[in-house]
Amino acid sequence: MVGDDGPDLSCFDFGDSDEGVADTAEETRDQTVKRHRQEEQVLRTAAKERRNTIPKGDRAGRAAEESALESELQHMRERHARQLAAHGVDHLVGAAAQLSVSNQPAKQSKGSKRRQKKEESDRVRDRRIAEEKAAAGPSARDIEMQKLVVKLMPLGLQVQEIPADGHCLYRSLAHQMQLDGQSGISFQHCRRDASAYIRANPSDFLPYLAADAGDASEQSLDKYCGTIEASSEWGGQLEITALAHFHKRCIAVHSADAPVLLTGEDYDANGPRLQLAYHRHYYELGEHYNSLVPAGPPEPQS
Repeated sequence: MVGDDGPDLSCFDFGDSDEGVADTAEETRDQTVKRHRQEEQVLRTAAKERRNTIPKGDRAGRAAEESALESELQHMRERHARQLAAHGVDHLVGAAAQLSVSNQPAKQSKGSKRRQKKEESDRVRDRRIAEEKAAAGPSARDIEMQKLVVKLMPLGLQVQEIPADGHCLYRSLAHQMQLDGQSGISFQHCRRDASAYIRANPSDFLPYLAADAGDASEQSLDKYCGTIEASSEWGGQLEITALAHFHKRCIAVHSADAPVLLTGEDYDANGPRLQLAYHRHYYELGEHYNSLVPAGPPEPQS
């Protein structure tokens, strides 16, 4: 019977001693096995009721309850084995069989089965993708990167990866200026600086906007500058030109398939060149800029 304090276990012996071994002489082996099953079921039922009183969010409490149940079950199984052994040596096999059944892992939940199935599916997919890539040979990104590395090695430079979030040009230039001691500069500063220079020198940039967008009005230039300032729109050569003149620094852009593109060579005396890498195939989304640093362990990016 189950009362307010859980099931009544008084009819069963859960002790760790050998008491009860002698009593098995009054039972047949089948009766002993039946009693063992009943005792284990009662123990599990009591443990389940205790577990149900523990809040679901209390993982430590639930884990402790599971551990306590396993300990109690282990002691019970050892006692049961001794009691079965009292029926004779021939019945030790039966004891071992019962222990084997009792020690079977708990039945998996549907959620656990789904997770395992998904994990296996993901492993199969990843393995297939890896095999297909291996069969296809080097990717366009790999080929481009290999070429760029060959060009950078004699210069003692290597790629410092910059996030591909639309700000890569500005982040790369900010990183270069930080390396040069301008610790307070950020990609937002670079965006504002580029916009400010273009606004201050419209005649230098309107022809390029006309060629690109077919509109050489001051309104289009103002809109273009607003986009630079307040969006994650990708930057290119126009912005590099503006930033080179704004900061009066030479910017060197290295790529796999073209000579180094220098902007602002007249400013070489003002400090080291700001070194960038330009990639056509670095990401599937398209073009990307990275910063270049002296060869060695790459710097961590925050």
